[in-house]
Amino acid sequence: MKKTITFFASLLVVILMGMTLNAQVLLNEHFNYPVGDTLSGHGWVTHSGLGSNTIPIVSGNLSYTGYPSPSGQMIKMLTSGQDVNKVFGPKTSNVVYAAFLVKVISSTTGGDYFAHFMKAGTTTTLFARVFVKQDALNTSKVLFGVGKATNATSTATVYATTSIDTSLTHLIVLKYTANSATTTDDVVSLFIDPTVTGVEGTPSLTATDVATDYDSTYMAFAFRQGTSTSAPVLNIDEVRVASTWADAVGFGAVVTAPVVTTGITTGLTSTSAICAGNVISDGGGVISARGICYGAVINPDITGTKVVVTGTTGAFTGNISGLTAGNTYHYRAYATNSAGTSYGADTTFITPTTAVAPVVTTATASNILSTTATVGGEVINDGGSAITLRGICYGTALNPDTTTKVVVTGTTGVFSGNLTGLTASTLYHARAFAKNAIGLSYGADITFTTQVAGIPCANIAALRLKTADNSTVYELTAEVLLSCKVASRNQKYVQDASGAILIDDAGLIITTTYNVGDGITGIKGKLENYYGLLEFHPVVNTAAATSTGNTITPVTVTALNLQDTVFMYQHQSKLIKLVSLSFTDANGTMKFGTGKKFRMSQTTTTDSLFYCNFYDADYTATATAMVVPSGTGDVTGIAVWSKSHCYITARNKYDVSLLVGVNDVQADKIGIYPNPSNGKFTVNVENASNGEIKIYSLVGSLIYTQQINKANNELDLSSYGKGLYFVQFTDAKSGKSWTEKLIVK
Repeated sequence: MKKTITFFASLLVVILMGMTLNAQVLLNEHFNYPVGDTLSGHGWVTHSGLGSNTIPIVSGNLSYTGYPSPSGQMIKMLTSGQDVNKVFGPKTSNVVYAAFLVKVISSTTGGDYFAHFMKAGTTTTLFARVFVKQDALNTSKVLFGVGKATNATSTATVYATTSIDTSLTHLIVLKYTANSATTTDDVVSLFIDPTVTGVEGTPSLTATDVATDYDSTYMAFAFRQGTSTSAPVLNIDEVRVASTWADAVGFGAVVTAPVVTTGITTGLTSTSAICAGNVISDGGGVISARGICYGAVINPDITGTKVVVTGTTGAFTGNISGLTAGNTYHYRAYATNSAGTSYGADTTFITPTTAVAPVVTTATASNILSTTATVGGEVINDGGSAITLRGICYGTALNPDTTTKVVVTGTTGVFSGNLTGLTASTLYHARAFAKNAIGLSYGADITFTTQVAGIPCANIAALRLKTADNSTVYELTAEVLLSCKVASRNQKYVQDASGAILIDDAGLIITTTYNVGDGITGIKGKLENYYGLLEFHPVVNTAAATSTGNTITPVTVTALNLQDTVFMYQHQSKLIKLVSLSFTDANGTMKFGTGKKFRMSQTTTTDSLFYCNFYDADYTATATAMVVPSGTGDVTGIAVWSKSHCYITARNKYDVSLLVGVNDVQADKIGIYPNPSNGKFTVNVENASNGEIKIYSLVGSLIYTQQINKANNELDLSSYGKGLYFVQFTDAKSGKSWTEKLIVK
């Protein structure tokens, strides 16, 4: 008996220790909410900027080696908008940490703060602020900083001296240490990309500027969206506030089994039911499975019959089918993590023996435009009576009925309805519905907001005349052609007969894939003047290409034209060409490189005109940088505007004839026919038949390689689409290469 008591006493101690360790995590925010919702709707309190740009939940996650795996979604912070906070506590230590993942989309040279601690219940007592600003020497990198004082413009803000890349996810850990010696001796520390271990290392930055200390049992962690001239745009994920370093970075947290409750039964028919559950807590671990287990006996478990429901924490429902009429069933919600499986309470329902109203669910809205949207639904069960009507009802009030509806033919199963005649910039509610002889049923109410109606612009020239306030939304109603795309900031250069413009898409709004030469219609966005460069910032995704394989003829300019800012402003962001020129300082060893500029000669030597501005170009990347060529030739590229100067930037090595000899092909070495072709063509290398053929796309991507040992070689590019390609033949004996253009119509 004594041994049994000792065992349970020891077990109780272990459990209590686990509870104590877990209590150190004061706030664990996964942003596990529906995409499109705002933080203020999920426990975060607005303390500034009420009614302005809210902080939205966006799809996707950030991850960092060693940090807890992400679940739920993430948030996107903009500018000139809402500031929110969430209270945590009680805090039993004089130290508090806040860890979170951040990816900077854009920032300003002046910098601003975007996250901080604050006194719970106030709107002005802010401290331990995290800053970020653009690196003045490299616009693709940023510097994080930290300050202790409330004043946002405190001169005591400490910035890092080493910049970091905006294309990566960074782990930031903010630490506030409350010392008791004086009223001004508290210390704020910032850890930038620390290695995740159980041992706290040396902070990257420390701020001890003189400011009134503040410590309290209850504090709050906050996000801030500053002004459009200073604030960054960024994504944040997986926030952990804790009293210890190990708990903050997720290294030392003790994982316990999840906390689960069983919900009610809805949509009950003779053969099906919808059973609810809720994972209230993940126990500090990742939820690997959840759902509803059910059967004819009490307390069914996962070894028996179950319905698996995707997701982690939060409320959910499981659709049970294949039941028998007139039977009693038991069911329990369950969830599993690394510590084990937990169950909600056993609950029962009895399947009816007669027909009931249909069982219907509503899906999320999609294809949302200014006046149209698509909403889905599913008739899970007809209730034992034939479906006579189904569709989507919608309106501007909660739980719309069938007064305004779209009828969709069919009975059970998944369906969707296309809503038309909507009003731009309006919040709508929608529900799926279905009717049988017994009655009318609805799915859950969902919401969506229609897009802003953009001011129409017939062409790019009309757009360039509009006010560039980065606020008004404009729409290019006519088709424009894609002349260049760059991975950095998801940039795209487009043009039409009237002009050209840069689409700067740092927020990755446009997810549709396009190729150079594609036509794009209906681009909608805001116009900004960035140091003389007009940028078009998209606000919604665009549809598939409206045409493909278009040929864009570059505008021929001179070196003197390129130095004339008034003249080149009219050709800003356009595809241009310089002929019969050379690189002034080419010496056989000098290489291209990211961010470098080179002088050019066209009858006379001019100032730096060639700018390696596209860091992913095949001739300029560090690992593949090519030697600046000697001789005379032509250069095609984009008229890049940078701080009141205009340069030419080649899109790829094939834009520089001196690099690949495109304009000097030896006819007796390689011939292509027919050219243009429908995709099928023959490459003739009669005088040098042994070698290799490589085919490149217009942007320099290698799409085809073949070893050959005969004079005539039949090839087929039909599956690659219309456009301009470069066919390169390398002679196996001499090692020399020749390149020829191929047009596929």
